[in-house]
Amino acid sequence: MAKGRKGLIVIAVAMLAATGWTVIASQDHEAPAVSRVAPLADAVEVDLNPAITVTFSEDVAPTSIGVNSLRLSTGGLPVEASVTYDIWTRSAVLAPTMPLTGDTKYTVTLAAGVRDQAGNTLATGHSWSFATRRGLEDGFGGPVLIITSGALPFSKYYSEILRAEGIGSFDSVDLSHVTTELLDRFNLVLLGEMPLSEAQVAMFSDWVSAGGDLIAMRPDKKLAGLLGLEDQSASLNEGYLLIDTATAPGHGIVGETIQYHGAADLYAVTEGTTEIARLYSNGSNATPNPAITIRGVGKTGGQAAAFTYDLARSVIYTRQGNPAWAGDERDGNSVIRSNDLFFGAKKGDEQTDWNDLDKIAIPVADEQQRLLVNLMNFMLKDKAPLPRLWYFPKGHKGVLVMAGDDHGTPSGTEDSFDRLKANELKGCLVAEWECYRATAWIYTSGGLSPKEARAYIAEGFDIGDHVNKGCNNLLPANFARIFSHELYVFRLKYPDLPPQTGSRTHCVAWSDWASTPKTEARFGVRMDLSYYYWPGSWIKGRPGFMTGSGLPMRFADLDGSMIDVYQVASHLVNESGMRFPSAIETQLDRALGAQGYYGAFGTHYDFTDDFDTQLTAAAKARGVPLVSAKQLLDWTDGRNNSHFAHIAWSGDVLTFDAHADKQTETMLRGMIPARTDRGKVFAISRDGISVDYKTETIKGIAYAMFPVETGPYSITYGPHQITDASHVEQR
Repeated sequence: MAKGRKGLIVIAVAMLAATGWTVIASQDHEAPAVSRVAPLADAVEVDLNPAITVTFSEDVAPTSIGVNSLRLSTGGLPVEASVTYDIWTRSAVLAPTMPLTGDTKYTVTLAAGVRDQAGNTLATGHSWSFATRRGLEDGFGGPVLIITSGALPFSKYYSEILRAEGIGSFDSVDLSHVTTELLDRFNLVLLGEMPLSEAQVAMFSDWVSAGGDLIAMRPDKKLAGLLGLEDQSASLNEGYLLIDTATAPGHGIVGETIQYHGAADLYAVTEGTTEIARLYSNGSNATPNPAITIRGVGKTGGQAAAFTYDLARSVIYTRQGNPAWAGDERDGNSVIRSNDLFFGAKKGDEQTDWNDLDKIAIPVADEQQRLLVNLMNFMLKDKAPLPRLWYFPKGHKGVLVMAGDDHGTPSGTEDSFDRLKANELKGCLVAEWECYRATAWIYTSGGLSPKEARAYIAEGFDIGDHVNKGCNNLLPANFARIFSHELYVFRLKYPDLPPQTGSRTHCVAWSDWASTPKTEARFGVRMDLSYYYWPGSWIKGRPGFMTGSGLPMRFADLDGSMIDVYQVASHLVNESGMRFPSAIETQLDRALGAQGYYGAFGTHYDFTDDFDTQLTAAAKARGVPLVSAKQLLDWTDGRNNSHFAHIAWSGDVLTFDAHADKQTETMLRGMIPARTDRGKVFAISRDGISVDYKTETIKGIAYAMFPVETGPYSITYGPHQITDASHVEQR
């Protein structure tokens, strides 16, 4: 019997009975079957709090589903869990009582005996396995150590900051496990904000005096002597800083005041301490207190640097908004949206905007991250330089993430996809980001047929459900139910499409701080574009960075714990009231030009105008890729899983092993400081074969940029003059 015919038979019987005809009931003899499982069989990188479900071909009796019929295990040992039945999605839901363990294989077993309403039973059981992701704070090992605190998860976010800046060559360890012997394995230590004991202060001081490099974030005041600071017994909340661009770490970074969020402790600098950035009480009034400093320690090259505020907390708050405004409707519109987390001028509660709109053109979070990397490079110049990975494929500095919300139009998605194909170069390669591709989040009521959807997916487009919360503000549990049901209904119409991995909710409703990405992570949706630069009356025609960033980076919960969903802001929104296409062109030109405000810029269009055409024209004129949210997600995962290892000197040759994740194809680009104390780069080879490179100044540092493939690399430094035209420095 075809799926769905049981319901038709029941309706037909009822109609016949109503006419007075004698009815002979048709008995249901078809046993229920498993139609879908989640996570998918053999899935990897699964969230530690996943939605583990078995969806059936028909409704089953809830009483036939329980902890004895659906079980979870790892290594042959049972995992304690509860089991419920969701009538909305015809699914058995298994919920572990504790989060799963990272980097672990789990097996789900469904026993035979599940029965439908007619008493037919599932004849055979079903079993499948999946593997969870690594810890989000984990690196791949290398010369950098991040010291974290389990009690202060903001400290773990430095791993995400380094990944976003192309650095995976680090280890991460809790303070409780740090010993002198451990420190001696690393060149540079990044210490998150956390209290220290006197013994721990002495341990770090001795290590730095012996030649180690330490960067301390809002350090314990017992470290003040090591850092060359004098405590002023006060702090400055929600201030600004001005980077001294004349100092080596400040070269190339923005030279005007920018915000930080959180508290900065006030210090005076002692003799021998260099101030890299100064604290400002607002955008124009300087304090006498440093924001960032560095000091040489001892006679063997040790250095101690301090951020007087917690960079990780500041980056999270800049990107995600004011946690005190979570769930607060502030902009006068009844729907709580992500922009409410930034909107100051609430009627009856007038405050300054969370991120200064007069500085909105500056990616203030990204610039502070890049300053951190410049500082790391400066401190490591007498040791081994640190190789990095460029942000985007093939050295691109700007990317448009094409994302349309198709609200049930007859052919909006099809027409837009076809226009993109008509504009791309013939013979382009989708895998190389040469073709123009996009995401469409659609309603099942729209005109796109399953056959058409399959054809577009085969051509590299991305299609998913435009989750509709009804433009309502919902409790997290209610949103999770709606999200699950919407994905289920979407799969019924489009059963052959791949699992959905990106989302932007209808009305961009965002009812609190992080329940949306936490729900998305459970269902395998790992890129969100719901941070939406709007409304026009607020932004007043200024293109820029509402979240202070153009980089895809993971969300964090209120306590700083990372969520395995990337935030990509919708920077360019057709209903934002900006002057188009000039606002598009401005955003791209700031990324491509001397300012270096690089980014993957999220877009929004809904086929009510020609905005997708304007985006295409601006990008095409500048050679900027047009990609889908899924392409950006795959790239970001692949880049974050790529890394350099075994970094060491052999005379004047720096050697390391590169691992390029398969998702990066041939598009990965590495970057290594082009000048060190041992001279300039004048040759790069992989496995003995010469590798072409070019020298380019990025944020004040000259880098040799080179293609990355898996294998051993050698970077030869020396006083030789660079003569090859392909190696001429580009500024």
